[in-house]
Amino acid sequence: MTLNRLLLGLVLLGLFAPLRAQSGMQLPYEFRPVRNNAFSVGVRFIGGANIRFGNLGSVPSNLTIPALSIAPQAINYANGSVGLDSLREAEKDANGNQTSPQGGRYTVSGGVLDANGNPVLDSNGNVVTQAIGDYLGYRPGTTRIWSYVNASQATSNPGFIALNDYSSTASGAGVDADAGPGPGFEFTYVRKLGTFGGKIELGLLFGMGMTDINGKTSGEVKATLKTLTDLYSLGGQAAPAAPYVGPSYTNFTAANGTIFGSSLETTVPLGAQPVSRTNTTTLNGASVTGTWQIKGAYFLFRAGPVLRVPLSRRVAINASAGFAGAYIGTTYRIDESLNVPGVLPIRVQGEENYKKFMPGAYAEINAEWLITERTGFFAGVTAETLDKYEQTLAGRTAAVSIGSNAGIRLGVTTRF
Repeated sequence: MTLNRLLLGLVLLGLFAPLRAQSGMQLPYEFRPVRNNAFSVGVRFIGGANIRFGNLGSVPSNLTIPALSIAPQAINYANGSVGLDSLREAEKDANGNQTSPQGGRYTVSGGVLDANGNPVLDSNGNVVTQAIGDYLGYRPGTTRIWSYVNASQATSNPGFIALNDYSSTASGAGVDADAGPGPGFEFTYVRKLGTFGGKIELGLLFGMGMTDINGKTSGEVKATLKTLTDLYSLGGQAAPAAPYVGPSYTNFTAANGTIFGSSLETTVPLGAQPVSRTNTTTLNGASVTGTWQIKGAYFLFRAGPVLRVPLSRRVAINASAGFAGAYIGTTYRIDESLNVPGVLPIRVQGEENYKKFMPGAYAEINAEWLITERTGFFAGVTAETLDKYEQTLAGRTAAVSIGSNAGIRLGVTTRF
């Protein structure tokens, strides 16, 4: 019995084989199984956000300048420094009392060596000594430990050294950036609800996708320059040539002609405390260069009716429009540098994260091409409109407008 059924099957297969070859085994369209669901996976490229970076140029000082005090203080400035001075070991006795003349010169002695490096002895067998260094003595109220960078710090106030700290505050400057088309991906599910007019299908669409946002720009803006100036007295002496770092030394030549490197002190002492402090503000006097960026993505959720019109057994057009909602997550990054002539750039960096949900709307039209009864490709155009939002970072703003954008979408769809 089984053999008979097998032979019958082979005969029927032989009879229908030519028909299959001629028809390509394609069932007539009207006899295809009813498929009420469609799922699509695709990519999208849609116009990006426009970003206005505003209130730029606030660069705080990277130093801590203490309030003026009645006692000397060690202070670092943008263009110099003042250190606390004290007695050196060679200018005090065992009890810590000063042995050097205050503000005068003192010498340090050492044994005389012969050509072979051996100590030279006198007739009594004692080592012969000589001065091997000459130094400036400590004087209270002054310091030998200080520095400055630019000649203008001395020439702008003769008899004094001006030491400064700088910062800037925003004065309304801003720059624009265009995020450009953002790539992304999406998933779409369509449920067929019915058919009217013979073959026009009505359905309901649900979609979810993600699109990148990356707007970045660099440039220079003007800001308000804030300058702190402390004046220190040179005590009537001429300022050493800039740049200067004290204490300073040169070579010392001993009585026997031996040269001792960095043993003759050339330090010009400075008053240990400022004689005055001023703060000045210059509108748009600061040049600030920087890089500003908004980077992140938004997840777009869509829901709305969809119409599908088959044009042939393999080709169809569908269109949809409805509600869109976007969950946005972006990071605002800044890197700014305050540039003052003769001073190393004063830099500030930072970033701030932001999240927001925004409502909107969408519309799209697509063409489908089925390569099998269930699976095919799609390509189309899409448009969406979303609101704008503002992100802040340390007083700076970033107005991000996604607005109304159009783009293309393409991918694979399957019906089941």
